[in-house]
Parts: sequence; C-alpha cells; structure tokens
Amino acid sequence: MWVFGYGSLMWDGWEASLGCTRKELADLPGYCRTFNKASIRNWGTKRAPCPTLNISQKDTGMCRGIAFEFPDSKKAEIFAILIKREGKAFMLREMSILLRGTMKVLAIVPIYEGKNLISKSASGTASLVAQATGIQGACLEYIKGVAEKLTELGIDDPMVAEIWSAVRGLIGRPKRAMPK
Repeated sequence: MWVFGYGSLMWDGWEASLGCTRKELADLPGYCRTFNKASIRNWGTKRAPCPTLNISQKDTGMCRGIAFEFPDSKKAEIFAILIKREGKAFMLREMSILLRGTMKVLAIVPIYEGKNLISKSASGTASLVAQATGIQGACLEYIKGVAEKLTELGIDDPMVAEIWSAVRGLIGRPKRAMPK
C-alpha cells in the first residue's frame, strides 16, 4: 500500500515506526497545493486563522510529493494513524500517483474537505499569515517552514513560492533571501 504526502507527511518522520519499506518522489496529476485550510488552533485562531496546506483539483496541475510504501498488512494501522493525525475532516482518498514520473500506483491521499476553508488571493492569504498565531506558533513560521522543507527536498512549487514571496513582501524582508 502507498501513502502520498504533500505537506508535513513528507518530512516529519511519521512513517519510520510503521514499517515503511520505500520512499520516492511522486506526482499527483490534476492537483496542486493550496493554503486553503484554516488552522484555528495550532497556527491561528477563529478571529485570525492561519491558511495551512491542502490540495485542490486543477486540470493542468501536478503536485510533487513523497510516496511511502507499506506492507498491505499495515493498512488498518496506517489508516487509523492518518485519521488521528490529520483529523476526521481529512478524507483518505485512493488516487493514482506517478512514481518517478512513469510508474502509476494507487495511493492514499489525505484531502481536507471540512468547513474551515479559506479562499483568498496570494496577497489576501499573505495578510492572514501576517496576523495569525496559534498554540504551535506564528503562521509566518508555518509558511516559512513549508517553503524551506520543499526547497530542501528539491520540490519547486509555484503556489508556495508565490505565497511565501507575498508574505515576505508584506513583512518587509528582502525577496532575495527567499528559498529558491
């Protein structure tokens, strides 16, 4: 069984104790990252929500992430952990992904489909980011962490780069210091 990660699943080591047998860069065609899930506890509040990662359909989109392979015998355990970790509003969809751009496999993909959705332009999203702070810290640190982790993994995501650039412009940091 495969699980596709496009956010923190890619880098926080959740898979290590669950018998992951393989990790590979993978693409999810027809989808792209978006900061449209409102965090109203961890990175923001109800009055000042932090836009956090999700994915949305886009015909021409291609979301690059990491695919994790597990023994089929771990399926129930993996589902239980993903539901606990991501929350009940994240649907675990079985979708086709491409490993190394060529081999098609089915993978479990968590997609937020709850009521806390945000729909803003890049500048509107940047304004929310600049204002939000939750129990895990400032939304700015969350967005910065996402941009830096994608850069470390060699994943270029135009939407993340656009939001990070808008945030940096809003808070007055030099754009040349932005992750490449």
